[in-house]
Amino acid sequence: MSELVFQLAAPHPASSLFFAHRTARRHQRTPLRALYTLHKKWREAAVYTDQHHAVTTLNWWHHELDKIKTGEITHPALIALKPWFNTDNEAFFIALQSLLHGHMHWHHITRIEDLAQLEPTIDAISGSFAQVWLSIMDAPELHSHALTAGRALWWIDQTRHIGHGLTPSRLWLPMAWLKELNLPAHLILKKNLTPTQRAEHGAGLVTLLLQHAQMAVQNYENSHQALSPLHKKASKSLHALLKMRTLLLNEMAQQPSDVWQGLVSISPRKKWWAAAWA
Repeated sequence: MSELVFQLAAPHPASSLFFAHRTARRHQRTPLRALYTLHKKWREAAVYTDQHHAVTTLNWWHHELDKIKTGEITHPALIALKPWFNTDNEAFFIALQSLLHGHMHWHHITRIEDLAQLEPTIDAISGSFAQVWLSIMDAPELHSHALTAGRALWWIDQTRHIGHGLTPSRLWLPMAWLKELNLPAHLILKKNLTPTQRAEHGAGLVTLLLQHAQMAVQNYENSHQALSPLHKKASKSLHALLKMRTLLLNEMAQQPSDVWQGLVSISPRKKWWAAAWA
């Protein structure tokens, strides 16, 4: 396992994931890096501009997951997670498979009519990510809690990336929202507009995104408060990640227009304190 870890992707030393991983027990950090590796590779493949490359890559991973049942896996990230692939923990395999399927579905999204159409994909990606994380923390039974954590993470991350994550081929925003806001899609997709102009056009959209993110965080906090002391201890590393993401959300809420300038971030010192006191 010590040699295997060097073949896995590692979160940036100043990132929230880096500090969250550090709050986990030492023997849990390598499988968390394995989860990060898979999530990163699948997320990147889902947004490849070359359709053939994207489909081929994601299908390869689909077949690689199928090999788990026969023990023929070869990728270091799956090998690192091998202790969780057993007959008594079918839920772990299902959650990891759901995570991949969520990214596969995200790749094919070109138009979303309303939020109800988007929610299953949110849960498949971020909810499954949180579910696998909690399974690594020996708390696989916290399925509902994983969903609330995943939704909070998703809305915060999408709000943060709204300024540069949209393209004409990947406009995931519900059309019902744009109609309600009287916001033509081309106004937020135009890259030749200044950040100030885009912020003016997209002010209502960012307000709506912040509201969804804040509501998701409140639902997560309610779920966390209802956990037993044992479950709170087991889920500490995931909770640390949510605390850091909540600080990021607060930063965006104070200066909403900043999301059009670039990636909003908080200092490593704030992240360290948030993780330490999670």
